[in-house]
Amino acid sequence: MNEYKNRWLILRYLVIGAFLSPLDYFIVNMALPAIKSSFQATENQLQMVIAIYGLTYAALVVCSGKLGDIYGRRKIFTLGLWIFLFSSLACAVSPSINGLIFSRFIQGIGASLLGPQVLASIKILFNDAERPKALGIFGAVFGLAAIIGQLFGGILLDLNLWGLSWELIFLVNIPVAGVCLYGIYGTMPKEPVQKQKLDYIGVLLIISSLLSFITPLIYGRTFNWAWWIFTVILFSFILLGLFVKYEQDREKRNQPVLISLRLFKNKTFAYNLPIILFYNFTSGLFICYPYYLQSHLTWGVLASGIAIVPYGIGFFLGPLLFARVLKNNSFWIKSALGLLFVSFIVLGVLFYWSEKPHAITHILFLFAGLGHGLIMPVMMKQSIQTISLNQAGQASGIVSTIMQIGGVLGGAIIGTIFFSLSEVIGYSSAFAIALGTIGIVQLMSIAFYKVIHKKQFKPIII
Repeated sequence: MNEYKNRWLILRYLVIGAFLSPLDYFIVNMALPAIKSSFQATENQLQMVIAIYGLTYAALVVCSGKLGDIYGRRKIFTLGLWIFLFSSLACAVSPSINGLIFSRFIQGIGASLLGPQVLASIKILFNDAERPKALGIFGAVFGLAAIIGQLFGGILLDLNLWGLSWELIFLVNIPVAGVCLYGIYGTMPKEPVQKQKLDYIGVLLIISSLLSFITPLIYGRTFNWAWWIFTVILFSFILLGLFVKYEQDREKRNQPVLISLRLFKNKTFAYNLPIILFYNFTSGLFICYPYYLQSHLTWGVLASGIAIVPYGIGFFLGPLLFARVLKNNSFWIKSALGLLFVSFIVLGVLFYWSEKPHAITHILFLFAGLGHGLIMPVMMKQSIQTISLNQAGQASGIVSTIMQIGGVLGGAIIGTIFFSLSEVIGYSSAFAIALGTIGIVQLMSIAFYKVIHKKQFKPIII
C-alpha cells in the first residue's frame, strides 16, 4: 500500500507550479511587440528578455535536482515558487527594459527550481503502475501551457485591461503561484535534510560549462556566427571535461558530488538522453512560426496565437493518451517519433507550395503536437524507471537540462536556417526548409532508437 495517501492532491499542486515555467516561455513571446513599443527597445534587448530567462533556467536546472535531494523537494519547490512570484511582480512594474531583463533573470532562477522537483517527486510518490498516469498529467501541463500561452496571451494583450498590456502577462503568474504555495504547504510532507554538503566547485564548473555552450548558441546569429562564438563553445567542452574529471576524483574519495557519473553507466538512462535532446528541436517551430505569420503574412498577435493552438491541443492530448492506453514504451516511442517525423516533413512540403496555413496544415500541426505530447512522458518514464530513489533528483536535473539544451540548440539551428534563408529564397521557402529540418532531426532519433533497441540491454538498477 502506498504510504502517500494524498499523493494525487500533491501532484495537482506540483503540476500547477510546473505549469508556470512553460507558460511564461510561450506567453512572453506573444508580448514582444508590446514590450518593444512600451520601452522603445532594440532587437537585441528584446532577445535578452527571452534569452536571459532560458539561459538562467538551463544553466541552473541541473543543480536544482541535487538541491532537492539534499534539502527536500518541498523546500526547494516552494522556494522556487516564491522567487517566481516576486520576480513576476517585479517584471510587471519594471520602469525600464534593463529592469525587465534583470527581473527575467531572477524569474529564470525561480523557474529552474520547479521542474526537477516534480519529476523526482513522481518517482518517489507513485509506484510503477501509477507512474504513467502521473507522468501523463505532468506532460499535459506543457501542452496546456502552449495553448493558454499563445491564445490567452493574445487575448490579454488585445483587451488592454486597466490600461495595461504586456504587464498583465506577468501579473497572471501571481495568483497561480499563490494557489500553488497554499496547496503545497497544506498537503506535501516535509522531508529530512540530508547530512551532505553541496559540491560548490562542481556547481561552478557545470554552470560555467553550460553558460559557455548555451550563450553562443543564443547570440550566434546576432553576431553572424563569428569565429569567437565557436571558440567559446569549444571552451565549454574543456570546462565539461574538467567537471567530469573533478567529479570522478571526488567520487573515488567518497566525497559528495553534484552529479554521480555512475548514473551514465545505467544504459536505460544514458541511451535515452540523445532522444530527449533531439525531440526538443521542435522548439524551433515556436521561434519561426509566429514570426513568419506576423512579419510575412502580416497577421495580428491574436490570429498568430490561434494558429499555433492545434499543436498545443495535440501536445495536451498526447500525455493523456499515454496515461490511458496501456502499451509498452517501444510502441509509444516509435509512434511518437513517427508522428513528429511525418508531420514536419509533410508540413515542409505544403508550406513550400502554399505560403498560407490551411485546414490540412492545422491537422498536421495537431498530429505533430500529439507526437510531442506522447514522446515527452514516455521518455521521462523510461529515463527514471531504473534510477534509485536517492538519485532521483540528480537524474531529474540531468533530464531537465538535456531538454533545455535541446530546446536552445533547436532554436539556434532552426532559427538560423529560417532567418538566413529568408533573405535569399523568401520567407515561405525558408520556413518550409526549417520545418523539414525539424523532421529530419526526428528521423535521426528514430535511427538512433533502432540502433540502441537492437542491443537488447538489460536495465541496471544502481
